[in-house]
Amino acid sequence: MGFPSVCYCVILPKPLTLTIQLLDYIRLSILLSLSYLGLAAAPFEEHTHPTSPSPTAPSAIEARLRVVAFASFAQRSAKGEESIVCAVCLGDLELEHEVRELGNCSHAFHKGCIDKWVEIGHATCPLCRALLWPIE
Repeated sequence: MGFPSVCYCVILPKPLTLTIQLLDYIRLSILLSLSYLGLAAAPFEEHTHPTSPSPTAPSAIEARLRVVAFASFAQRSAKGEESIVCAVCLGDLELEHEVRELGNCSHAFHKGCIDKWVEIGHATCPLCRALLWPIE
């Protein structure tokens, strides 16, 4: 006898689902009216100054991560591994590639790969989930 291969889901009754949606709409309307009166921030507003980039903006993260040649990175972190793989694209890191070395964990990834990783909204290492740069 093995594990059952069916998916157990919670099915809520239709009146309960509609009641929860109604309460959510009421909550949203109260938040919007409070923000209109100036008593609270808008529920969907980002709290960033328009002239300065957010500290987690992709351009700010990319500016903090240093670009190094993989050959120099490999010399510093020589662990006797035959090949090191970029965890984003799963391609081998070659000596002539440019890589970005992360600030907290010192993992390295292709420059283009980690830049795309940051552009889609990630601020942590793809391998260990540490922040991409040290907290000041």
